Amino acid sequence: MSLDEIGYEAPATPEAGLEYPEQVAESVLALGAITDLELRMPNQVAPLAVVPEAWSGVVLRWLMDGDAEEPRLPIEPRSITAIDVEAVREATRMFSNFDYKYGGGRPKSLVASFLDSEVLPNIPRVSPDDPVGREYFREVAALTRLAGWTAYDTGAHGLAQRYLMQAFRLAKAAGDKALCGRILAGMSHQANFLGHYQRAADLARAAYKGANGYATPTAMALFHAMEARALASMGKDADTSAALLTAERWHAQRDVGNDPEWIHYFDEAELHAEFAHSFRDLGKADLAHYHAEASVREAGDVYVRSVSFVNTVLATAHLQNGDLEQALGIAKSVVETAGQLKSFRVVSYLDEFRARLASYSKEPLVREFFDFVALHLPSEGTPVTRSLIVA
Repeated sequence: MSLDEIGYEAPATPEAGLEYPEQVAESVLALGAITDLELRMPNQVAPLAVVPEAWSGVVLRWLMDGDAEEPRLPIEPRSITAIDVEAVREATRMFSNFDYKYGGGRPKSLVASFLDSEVLPNIPRVSPDDPVGREYFREVAALTRLAGWTAYDTGAHGLAQRYLMQAFRLAKAAGDKALCGRILAGMSHQANFLGHYQRAADLARAAYKGANGYATPTAMALFHAMEARALASMGKDADTSAALLTAERWHAQRDVGNDPEWIHYFDEAELHAEFAHSFRDLGKADLAHYHAEASVREAGDVYVRSVSFVNTVLATAHLQNGDLEQALGIAKSVVETAGQLKSFRVVSYLDEFRARLASYSKEPLVREFFDFVALHLPSEGTPVTRSLIVA
């Protein structure tokens, strides 16, 4: 049963999902429109543009709006059960593991299909004012965040921004400030990737300021780490170090048993990875090398994509220290993994690494590496990488 069959007509337009909806019912409509675009009009997804001002808008609403939601009476309400809640939670868990291990391209359409077939027929009938309904909204928000994250990982940045906007609105309707902060941190990550560094810092600060007192120490560590990434991109050495130290202090207080499932991934390996990225961007090769090695050493088997990112950072650190052979050896291992992953971000990391090899272009080892990349990475359907987006 579709949204329009129960009185919710969701216009599938490229503008859908960019505005912060006043009413949560409008967010449900927008989610339906976005999902419809992805599944039934995929040719309209690629041209979707990122609108940086939308990030500023959500920060303003997050920090200025009150917590109260206007009561919403659903059309033809139905009794939602704990099984319905667990079904969405389990779907998020399963698709997240696919994302970590195989790249966002594997579960991307599966997440959208689950939203389309299992969530969108139900959620217009559910009220976030009801305790179980509130749990349902929370889990749908987490799944919608994952839809945005998989879109981001495949280079569909406009689609990702729209999904994350609606995930934030649904989490706010559920009253989950910690999850709202997590979604803002994801927006920060994407903004930083696309070169909007100040906006990335603003989103990260909004995350920890708005979620402080509600988020666990692990989540607070993530929020400050995202601020550090943005500050490092701007070359702000002292500020980056301060943000990293704050993240480290929060992380030292973590109690995994109290963490929501969506932050379980942010372990010691991930914290080291954030340090490594930040120090790489500041040109501190020795520190980047130390933290990248620590991250790879402590990473779990499921986090294949994350290890690929960190190995690229490690290769860059070797290159910054003048160790070309070691850098290329590590980068080759990333190329081999990238050929199996469906992650445009990993390809973008490799593109950035290759750009750093420009001054070594006449070296035989570098020419051999370029040939190796051409052999192992597909040339068709190559995504728009960060170097092209930022330029």
